[in-house]
Amino acid sequence: MSKSAKKNVKEEKSEPVKLWKLIQLMMISSFAAIFAFTLVFFLTHWVALYFAYDFNIPGHFDLNGLQFDVDKSSPNWTFDATVTILLSRPVSAMLIAVVSLAAFMFIKRKLVSFFFFLFWMNVLSFNLALGGLVDDAITGSGTYDVLLLMKMNLTAVVFSSLVMVYFLYRVGMINYFVIWTSFPKNYLNNWQARSVFLTMVIVFPWLLLFAFPSFDSESHYSLISFLKNASVLIILLPMFIVKPKDAFLSHLETLEQPQKFDRLNLVLFATGTFLLYYFMVDGVYLA
Repeated sequence: MSKSAKKNVKEEKSEPVKLWKLIQLMMISSFAAIFAFTLVFFLTHWVALYFAYDFNIPGHFDLNGLQFDVDKSSPNWTFDATVTILLSRPVSAMLIAVVSLAAFMFIKRKLVSFFFFLFWMNVLSFNLALGGLVDDAITGSGTYDVLLLMKMNLTAVVFSSLVMVYFLYRVGMINYFVIWTSFPKNYLNNWQARSVFLTMVIVFPWLLLFAFPSFDSESHYSLISFLKNASVLIILLPMFIVKPKDAFLSHLETLEQPQKFDRLNLVLFATGTFLLYYFMVDGVYLA
């Protein structure tokens, strides 16, 4: 490496990141997070509604979730219907998460807006697939009914929970490896810079989702809403404590500064969020 190249690398690592750059990234990440959250919510509920109609159990979903027009005591709620319908949301969320994580890892060159969209799609989908189990346990519905139907004992539930925690932690490491490789090193080269960057670009948009109106009848900070999103914390944890190797995922190109197409994508994110939200206000039905 030449002296000039070494000097450029050293300057990249030592030069502090300007605040306005972080604010730009924070806004892009926030728009992407809200759109990804809305899209995952819509798609997973639509899949559950589709399977419900396939089993002759009509229903609809709106901002408060999925409601069925057939009582649980109905003979239509067979074993197959119960398992298929109630597991369709976490399974579809898991499929979305795996596909978006693979794209996040292997697409070599990405726009900043597309980068954050793929990040939030996989993180929020994993949260819905696995963190949603906590929500069901709290409310005593959904996958909780499947556990009762399958007569799973406490040991199996605890063991499965530990496996899920480890899996989510590994997912967090993979996401952080991609972030580490995709951003210039002066964003992440020491604990202080890394903490400021991750707080503004990742943690703040995630906290913003708590106040986003409102795929919950209680749109405020509470212990229940925190527990429903605790799996996101497990995914974010490695970003603050792990320093990945530079060689991992070295095929990824460093992200450029936000381009005009990123501004266009912000408009698309906002428009998509508004349209999906509008569709769900009065409920989504299948004829």
